[in-house]
Amino acid sequence: MPETNDAMLQTALDLLSAGRHPDAIAVLQQAVRLSPQSAAAFRALAEAHLGCGDLEEARRCCQRSTTLDPSFERAFYLLGVICAHAGDVDDSTAAFERAIELRPKYFDALRGLAAVAGRSGQLARALECYRELIVAGIDHSELLLEFAETAERHGDLDDAITARKILFKREPDNLENCFNLSSLTGKDPPPATPATMVTQTFDDYAETFETHLGALQYSGPELLYRAVDRCESRNDLQILDLGCGTGLCGRPFRPMAQRLVGVDLSTRMLEKAKVKNVYDELHCADVLDFLSRQAQYDLILAADVLIYFGDLLPVFSAARGRIKDGGHFAFTIECSNSDDVVVSRNHRYLHSPNYVRRVIVEAGWQIVAFDECAFRQEQHKDLAGIVAVVSPDEGRDRDSV
Repeated sequence: MPETNDAMLQTALDLLSAGRHPDAIAVLQQAVRLSPQSAAAFRALAEAHLGCGDLEEARRCCQRSTTLDPSFERAFYLLGVICAHAGDVDDSTAAFERAIELRPKYFDALRGLAAVAGRSGQLARALECYRELIVAGIDHSELLLEFAETAERHGDLDDAITARKILFKREPDNLENCFNLSSLTGKDPPPATPATMVTQTFDDYAETFETHLGALQYSGPELLYRAVDRCESRNDLQILDLGCGTGLCGRPFRPMAQRLVGVDLSTRMLEKAKVKNVYDELHCADVLDFLSRQAQYDLILAADVLIYFGDLLPVFSAARGRIKDGGHFAFTIECSNSDDVVVSRNHRYLHSPNYVRRVIVEAGWQIVAFDECAFRQEQHKDLAGIVAVVSPDEGRDRDSV
């Protein structure tokens, strides 16, 4: 390569380091015209196009680089990255494997291969890569998290627990890791699902949420409506729907409502609810935060939302403070097989009927309806649950609970 082109390449690399991808492209296009056999220049040009989001041109330039120099492991690694961004699993896998073949301890390529294998369902291959990285001392928290998630999906629960315990020692205040560790071990459940997990889950889930629930034969809103209808005949209620999601409770309860308010953490779920045009108000907020506002309701609903709270007392107490005299709190619960609150493997809190009854009394409510039933399926089996309606215990002042 001519000396002047060496200088051009270094200039381009400096621009790439500074994130100035369009400027780097301009320099590199001149460089490859001057030295059309330069694998390094084509690889750098591929990186610049990738930074600009032009995957097709990035791939073309990177393939040119590997053709010019079939031993250029860094070009094969970049090709793997580009193909992964494009969703081409086979070509990405082949490129990463070629990079590793050329440099057996190429840890970036090994991690790239682990990620692609994990996303494509090749979990055993992904775990092989992660274990090799960990043995080599590459065990930073992000990689351990990826390993734990992959091991759990593959059913290697001991490895998943070990990795999450290491993460817990390093980051004891990481609420998501604490929650996931509890779901694996069945021990020490935190008070509630981290809000970030709930938001991310349902933002991702919004498009397929109702279709998926249909496949699970979910009937929570209908059963909740029937339970409320047995004890409430008015059609002018102020109703609050906690964790309203896409608005599945909105339609059955709309005829009862003078005003229907929905609250949820997921903006994408709320967008789906808005389209139904049954709510007077929709709010993106945490349930407990919203219940701290000084509004009063005749009926508060919590369909399939208390599964994200281990400790139910704060929710029940907050709801007690927002209910009007003669009002009701109606909710569904998934049941555990013991008196302990547990986090299931699918990250939902399960509560025993005895625990729920204790919390009802402690929070200043009395039971109006308490029906054990199944309102959805899991793995084609009915899931034990409770549909309940409670009203304020008039013998206890709300300020004392």
